Amino acid sequence: MEKVFVCASMQLAKNQNINSQAQKLGTILAQNDVKYVQGGYNGGLMGLTLNAFLQKSKNVEFYIPKAYYDYDAPNLEKLVGKEYFKAYKVNGEAERLKRIVKCDKVVVLPGGTGTIEELLYSNETARAKEHTAQIYLINIDGYFDGFLKQVKLSIDQGFSTPEAIKFTVLNSVDELSFDNIDNKINSLNKS
Repeated sequence: MEKVFVCASMQLAKNQNINSQAQKLGTILAQNDVKYVQGGYNGGLMGLTLNAFLQKSKNVEFYIPKAYYDYDAPNLEKLVGKEYFKAYKVNGEAERLKRIVKCDKVVVLPGGTGTIEELLYSNETARAKEHTAQIYLINIDGYFDGFLKQVKLSIDQGFSTPEAIKFTVLNSVDELSFDNIDNKINSLNKS
């Protein structure tokens, strides 16, 4: 069974398509019988994805930093159900980041600096061959276009190479594949 870590905003998007895609991701993950893993929050895009997943599956796992555990864990336990609840208290963000890359896939939805931190950590640790997780950046309605332009600029200026980019850019959650694990690398030549 594949373990999929979802990185996403703790807030809802103003763009309703982004919200809809987050919800759809939860349904897609449940339909593909994966273990859904996240940082232990039930709000924003994270909550949309989690709640959609829970409609069809209770196979979830949470890694919650100790600073938030006492608040978030009881709420999640009520939502998931005591018999299915699997939450782990981690010392902080650094330890939580290490748990992300123990999954088979990392799916990054739109979000803020925390979401981008998760993407960059996953990319850099993949580059260092610390894991083989597939990393997918879901660029819904061009949300990450500015970020991708900066990545391309770093390659064009010689600060990075296409081989250093270990994530694949998709435009929709519908493009996710669950029938193979083959660590595709996006060359960013589409930009």
